[in-house]
Amino acid sequence: MIRTTVHDESGIGEVVIERPEKMNAITLQGRREVGEAMRFMDSNPQVRVVVVKGAGNKSFSSGGDVGEFLNTNVDDLLKWGEDLSTAEKISKPVVASINGYTFGAGLELALSCDIRIATSKSLFALPEVKLGMVPASGGITRLVKMVGLSRATYLLMLGKRIDAGKALEYGLIHEVVEEDELEPRTLEVAKELATLSPLALKALKGVLRTIADAPFDAALDIERKTFGLLRYSEDFKEGVNSFLNRREPRFSGK
Repeated sequence: MIRTTVHDESGIGEVVIERPEKMNAITLQGRREVGEAMRFMDSNPQVRVVVVKGAGNKSFSSGGDVGEFLNTNVDDLLKWGEDLSTAEKISKPVVASINGYTFGAGLELALSCDIRIATSKSLFALPEVKLGMVPASGGITRLVKMVGLSRATYLLMLGKRIDAGKALEYGLIHEVVEEDELEPRTLEVAKELATLSPLALKALKGVLRTIADAPFDAALDIERKTFGLLRYSEDFKEGVNSFLNRREPRFSGK
């Protein structure tokens, strides 16, 4: 269900939800495979950035496979959330390339990615309340942090669908493009990330995740200490030297 591809020449790894006949609904096994794919990309030295997308042109992912819901236990449910949060936890930047329906578990996966680019026809929702359930793979927590309590309450209690324009306004996604522009724009962003310092991006991702819940003074301290750790890195030296010599940097991740 989850297909992975590594493009050695560009440093881009792709994770594709490949179940278009079911609108890329994610099975329990598929959730496990998402976690495995992300960990594989994180450990692969050829990969500098990861792109996540759904197969076909109708759906990023319509959510979990509802047919499995009554056959799962609490342990399965807890593991689901861990696997769909792996994109946020790995050290490399992850870009979600979104086209079409992005509901339930699909949206939870997208929200765990670092950058989200969507087509104008995309729709977003966490509709679990309509099944007598609540999101449990990070959807509630991330939605509140991204859009605020008031908007999150409205969207979650009604299981409300919003379009790409509203999602952009709320901060759920970062860019909206037309359908034929999604792949080239995603590739452009991924290639740009792949040219940057892997060490700095890893540190930045860790800092962003940590300071989101930290008091202001503690966050400043984390920021300064991270700068100090990078100060004597080879990547920092390369970045400064390339700037002074007016050439493109060649970062090694050291």
